[in-house]
Amino acid sequence: MILKKIIFFFLFCLIKPLFLYSQSPVLGSESFGMASYYGTKFYGRKTASGEILKKGELTCAHPTLPFGTMLEVTNLANNKWCVVRVNDRGPFSRSRILDVSHDAAEQLEMFRSGTAKVKAMVVGDNGMVVITRPESIIENSMEMIGPPEEEDKITVITPPIVAKKKPVKPKPVKKKPKKKMPTKSSVKTKKK
Repeated sequence: MILKKIIFFFLFCLIKPLFLYSQSPVLGSESFGMASYYGTKFYGRKTASGEILKKGELTCAHPTLPFGTMLEVTNLANNKWCVVRVNDRGPFSRSRILDVSHDAAEQLEMFRSGTAKVKAMVVGDNGMVVITRPESIIENSMEMIGPPEEEDKITVITPPIVAKKKPVKPKPVKKKPKKKMPTKSSVKTKKK
């Protein structure tokens, strides 16, 4: 009986971390805490997900969220935000909830202090953003549509302004006197 309890305890200790790291995140869930950014010595090294850490990417380390989870990180001091992808484990300090890449730290404007109080909201999974801010929807749709094209311009020609003339009254037509047509009796008298 004791042997069964010991085996069950060890199996529980081995399997529990698998469930801890493989939980699917709840969209819209938020966490608050301190974030820092990676030191330069970590770039070019492998992350816990097996990727090489690159400076030009918006990535982060989170202790428990699955790899590929998309987080919207907002610096609460200045309201700057960016969307990052979880590709590493860490930070290994209880006082911090995230380590972000240099590009993310630049967008959050946290280089001066080195750390920042942030809000991290789950906005997607597997590298796809599902929840987004309204202003970014407008920006993204404008990128998909492209720059506004010049529409075919219709030129409207306005007639020149002409001074109005008074209407010309028609001239009365003069009646010509009718010539008398000769009658038979008048013609006979002339022949004689």
